[in-house]
Amino acid sequence: MKDYKASDPEMVQAEKDLAKLSNLSNRVISNDNDLFEELITIQSKLCEISAIKANFMQRYEEILDEQSRIETQLCVFQHEMLHSFELVFRYYKTKKKGFN
Repeated sequence: MKDYKASDPEMVQAEKDLAKLSNLSNRVISNDNDLFEELITIQSKLCEISAIKANFMQRYEEILDEQSRIETQLCVFQHEMLHSFELVFRYYKTKKKGFN
């Protein structure tokens, strides 16, 4: 397990996140303006979540496309190699040098 120091980026970010979360409990809705601010915050966070998901899905689709392309390329290479092995086998079989 890694020993973290207070200056590590992970620890600095964790401290910021905790401070942000602790400030949430200090907020109170006392009028309509406060209510609308909270609703705007909710809507903003939902939009951010949607953007993150869309970005992830785009990258995921690109990864799947790349995987498919690589698998196709590997199949072609495998077929070429098998064909080459077959040619080598035929050559040695006709020369009676091996591969009985």
